[in-house]
Amino acid sequence: MTHQRYTSLLDAFATRRIAVVGDFLLDQYMLGTTSRVSREAPIVVVDYMETVNHPGGAANAAQNVTALGGRALAVGVVGGDREGDALATLLEERGVDAEGLLASRNAATSLKLRIMAGEMNAQKQQVARVDRSHRVVLDGAERTRLLASLEAAASSCDALLLADYGLGVVVDDVAARAIETCRERRVPVVVDSRYRALSFRGATVATPNEVEAMTALGLEHEADLLDGARMREALSNAGVESIVVTRGSKGMIVCDQRGHVDAIGIAGSNQATDVTGAGDTVSAVVALSLSAGATLSEAARMATFAASVVVMKRGTATATPAEVRAAIEAGPR
Repeated sequence: MTHQRYTSLLDAFATRRIAVVGDFLLDQYMLGTTSRVSREAPIVVVDYMETVNHPGGAANAAQNVTALGGRALAVGVVGGDREGDALATLLEERGVDAEGLLASRNAATSLKLRIMAGEMNAQKQQVARVDRSHRVVLDGAERTRLLASLEAAASSCDALLLADYGLGVVVDDVAARAIETCRERRVPVVVDSRYRALSFRGATVATPNEVEAMTALGLEHEADLLDGARMREALSNAGVESIVVTRGSKGMIVCDQRGHVDAIGIAGSNQATDVTGAGDTVSAVVALSLSAGATLSEAARMATFAASVVVMKRGTATATPAEVRAAIEAGPR
């Protein structure tokens, strides 16, 4: 495939509308310096500097869409708390349409707090992570509002991304309604699910990492991912058309419903700086690419270009069209 094909797909992102439905999280980074060990326990003492917020989970996927020029329609739930307010503000700043983001009185915004520390002029490194995971339970009125937002987004998007972190938004009937609406319109549905990668019958493609894929497929060996017949049978049983398995420095494996397997190498360096949120980048770019008319393998390759940019940045990051264009141009001809 020529560079021109990939750059034309990249240019087409600017006209695409991607509905991102799922669990919206706040990624928080507490930065500090450290130069001593506590007398109370064998741990370093962190002198606080500042706290920085970033969109996480489905919110990171949504900001990846807008960073690449597309339009993201957010559908999900946050708490009626300061973390939810902060996340909504971040999404607005990044150009995400957050009209479908419900602030629930029954929820608390899920949070991943990473404590980053190091000497004064040294690169900060993660020394601890604190998670606050809140499973969403909506009352009748809130559920009605969420489903209305879902219907509106699914009826107007060019692709739909289900970003499921197991926190209660992407329950079975919500997913089924989203998939049914998109299938009626022949709109691709991309699934990025941490615990249920192949539990969304009717989806176009699932994008699990290697561990998630092997668990979902019931495989024991990595080599089984290249077994087209076995992969075809698993996809058929799940009712999912295709799968893109991310494997870090080993690239990706793509398999469609016919059992055609394609092993795709990485783009750029294999020495990643930080893989935080790279899976969100992959799912967002696969959705953008399929909505722009890419084949499954083309969508996966586009995702490798974007991911090669993101993993060289620290923290929850995105790639710009210029950066992805440079990655495409640096690839083999």
